[in-house]
Amino acid sequence: PAHEYSAWVAEQQKRQAAQADDPNKVWTLAELVARGEKVYAANCAACHQENGRGGGAIKALDGSQVVLGPLADQMHVLLEGRANGAMPAWKQLSDVELAAVATYTKNHWTNKTGKLIQPSEFKAARAGNFPSGG
Repeated sequence: PAHEYSAWVAEQQKRQAAQADDPNKVWTLAELVARGEKVYAANCAACHQENGRGGGAIKALDGSQVVLGPLADQMHVLLEGRANGAMPAWKQLSDVELAAVATYTKNHWTNKTGKLIQPSEFKAARAGNFPSGG
């Protein structure tokens, strides 16, 4: 019947979406950068600007030591925020979205690190297990 088919289709779509955002999936640099560009445009560009240079009290991400430095440093900023909320915590974003936007900023503008952060690393960081070195 049509109603059962519709329910089945909806369930299959949910499963596909969950797999696409599986924090345990190993993502490629290209996949994360492409996804990160969308996350950045929707959540970060209003303050840090499209060019990543910020302005006024808003810090630049292009050339930033936090972005270019150890993975854990940027992860702390994204999960905890900074400056009494001037830079908000972004815990409401998924691990995939956080990994994507961090990877995007590490590999965009003049930042050409070739580094990426996997969603599983954000999943671990939420539990207090940040990568070493930051």
